[in-house]
Amino acid sequence: MLVSVSRPVHVEQLVFKGLKQGLTLFVPENDSFVHWLEVLDRQLDQAKGFFQGGAILVELGERQLTPGELAGLKRVLAKYRIRIKGFNPVLRKKTNPRVEKRPPASSGVLLVKGTVRNGQRLENEGDIVVKGDVNPGSEIVATGDIIVLGALRGIAHAGAGGNVKAEIIAFTLAPVQLRIAHIISRAPEGRKEWQGPEVAYIKGEKIVVERL
Repeated sequence: MLVSVSRPVHVEQLVFKGLKQGLTLFVPENDSFVHWLEVLDRQLDQAKGFFQGGAILVELGERQLTPGELAGLKRVLAKYRIRIKGFNPVLRKKTNPRVEKRPPASSGVLLVKGTVRNGQRLENEGDIVVKGDVNPGSEIVATGDIIVLGALRGIAHAGAGGNVKAEIIAFTLAPVQLRIAHIISRAPEGRKEWQGPEVAYIKGEKIVVERL
């Protein structure tokens, strides 16, 4: 069984999300664009070729790029053999207090081949399947289930947005932190790693782990 905690983790990094349109890079509107280019360069360097050869969409919000900023973005991405497929329109969420909140429906599966390394953060509106390990210092967030065909030693958040039926499955489950919907847990100190598939899910008001 896992021990519940409530301390949030804050790491300055850019978010890559797997959306229906494709893998999307979100650039915040706060701080200078040069600052975020430095963050992106450092993040891609730590990824060790994880995104190489791919094409991404870029979400800038209300930010308008100057020709120099656009050239800088292309230069950083080209350094890691990544090209820009296009720019997404601003994504706005409308809220209506009279409408009951429901868990978001899964929109697709993001398949990740290889190790998710320290400093990487992946998000998907749907499920995430990792064919490899999730290292300490990395984070994966999904509105659906998370399946790791390897060792999960980073942070995993399934059911983001409120899906209490979501599950986290890994061949070796030794996370820094687990979160399903609104419940946060971490492995207790001294817990021996079990070499075999395990599943984490919500039972009552806490996260439990069982062998498969």
